[in-house]
Amino acid sequence: MAFVVSALLSVSLNFGLRMPISANSADLLIVFLKSPRPGFVKTRLAGRLGDKQACKVYRNLAAALLKRLKPYPNVELRISPDDAAASHSDWLLRDCWQCQGQGEGDLGSRLTRAFGESFAAGRRKVMAIGSDCPYVEPNHLRKGFERLISASVVLGPALDGGYWLIGMNRYLPSLFEGISWGGAEVLKQTLQRTAALGAQAAMLETLEDVDDWQSWQRYLKTKPETNDSRAKCI
Repeated sequence: MAFVVSALLSVSLNFGLRMPISANSADLLIVFLKSPRPGFVKTRLAGRLGDKQACKVYRNLAAALLKRLKPYPNVELRISPDDAAASHSDWLLRDCWQCQGQGEGDLGSRLTRAFGESFAAGRRKVMAIGSDCPYVEPNHLRKGFERLISASVVLGPALDGGYWLIGMNRYLPSLFEGISWGGAEVLKQTLQRTAALGAQAAMLETLEDVDDWQSWQRYLKTKPETNDSRAKCI
């Protein structure tokens, strides 16, 4: 019996990514992605690497993120621009994953649409992440869904003043109003909006987006194997 317990523990430790992010089939993770086109992704990083190389970096990081999410069935990809959604079947790592365009408008409008449609479809807890933060692991997402058991909103702060994750356990459409998207006040403003709506927010670990040369160099020090430029871009 001791051997069996030890073996099971070993399997659990070695294959921890297979543990579900959420055990509730009504929960949903939305991943916002951009079609990897030179000049459309990682534009600040392209200032040092060039458009094509920066595009390959983006494609590699997005693929690595999706691979880490593969054990979780309830994933929906929202891709920009909308006409690219049909061309990324390679990103659907499971038959149960869904894919569609993000739609028109700024980030707030696209988030409002994604959350609204998800809750209208019967989802109970919904979280959204982007593709700029390659440090996101399944355990972060597992904690996010756990926080939503008691908090109405969950946020994953980013070092630049934004957030790498946002989630809700009920639809709060006005949460995304009055936000200066792309600025250093996004997280602060979102917390203010949450409080104004009488909702409680829970926080996750602060992580860093990789979108310029300095953050890319810091990331390579932790995961140098991602410096592989063989991925194809459109």
